[in-house]
Amino acid sequence: MFVWFCVFVYTSAGCLETTGQVMTGQPHKVPVNSTEVLVAALFAVVEFNAANAEEQFAYKIVNITSAKIQVVAGINYILELQLGRTVCKRNNTAVNEPCVFHPEPKELQCCFIVTEIPWEDSRVLTQNKCHPPNH
Repeated sequence: MFVWFCVFVYTSAGCLETTGQVMTGQPHKVPVNSTEVLVAALFAVVEFNAANAEEQFAYKIVNITSAKIQVVAGINYILELQLGRTVCKRNNTAVNEPCVFHPEPKELQCCFIVTEIPWEDSRVLTQNKCHPPNH
């Protein structure tokens, strides 16, 4: 419980930032194209689309701009994604469905934290913060 409290405190201010030397429990950068990051990012977008009731259309990944992992009582994937609106309806999209981007573009910058506990076969979207990009 204490670990989750610490994770909440650190994540409540936005995406986690790291500086200097990597310490145990401290987030560290990982390649944005690694299999684990891609799986976590796809999971986050599926969960985001399911919860995004005010939007009629689903979003998909345009770009993964940053990926970090943090080993806690499991693994936190701290992801910064650029999402784009598609022509697919939000409530009936499958992960493999080929959705093209909407002709009237709408993008979001998102910070997601996906917490995975591999030995429990558990994955949860623990943070979901999105906003229009700062152009």
